Amino acid sequence: MPAPPLHRFSGLYLSWIGALCGAVIVLLYNLLPFPLTFATPGLFFLSIVQVEVFFALLIWPLFVPDLKRAGVRGAWMLAPVAILILFALPIALIGANVSSVPPLAVVRSQALVAGLAALSAGMASRLRAAMPWYLLALFLLSTVPPFLLFLNSQLLATVPSVSPYMSPFWSAASDGPPGWVLAGVGAVAGLGLLAWKEPA
Repeated sequence: MPAPPLHRFSGLYLSWIGALCGAVIVLLYNLLPFPLTFATPGLFFLSIVQVEVFFALLIWPLFVPDLKRAGVRGAWMLAPVAILILFALPIALIGANVSSVPPLAVVRSQALVAGLAALSAGMASRLRAAMPWYLLALFLLSTVPPFLLFLNSQLLATVPSVSPYMSPFWSAASDGPPGWVLAGVGAVAGLGLLAWKEPA
């Protein structure tokens, strides 16, 4: 099978670069009428990664149907993901330098973005009817575990030990296994969905 026409999807690449550059501008300049308490050098890299995770889970799936109509099938669906991560690498490396993040953490964060992008691509490509449930599950997993963490810090409520493994944004902010585990689960599930043969 010949390589799909990935160069035709400039809108995807421009949206990705625009989201990252917009995040950098918001973090560096006082553009909003209220201060951003998380806009500090120590959290600069994490903020960039959170934008990447958001894009991979919610914006990237919107482009998947167009890719599929253009003949992008199976594992080729992840070729644009590799291009997106390559485009983001300079900003990620600058953010890692500003926040003094070790190289392994950079690799883990980009692996997490790739794994989540594979999962969302598989969902958008093979299970279009299930996308509302995907969005509901994503909302719950992105909000409930951090809310439990807030309750833990304020009311000393018990937080399940698996919470960092369930929330994609919490995993991005965690050191060690959660990011790797969620990246692996997302990649395996996404590749399984993309390799799933549709009935003739």
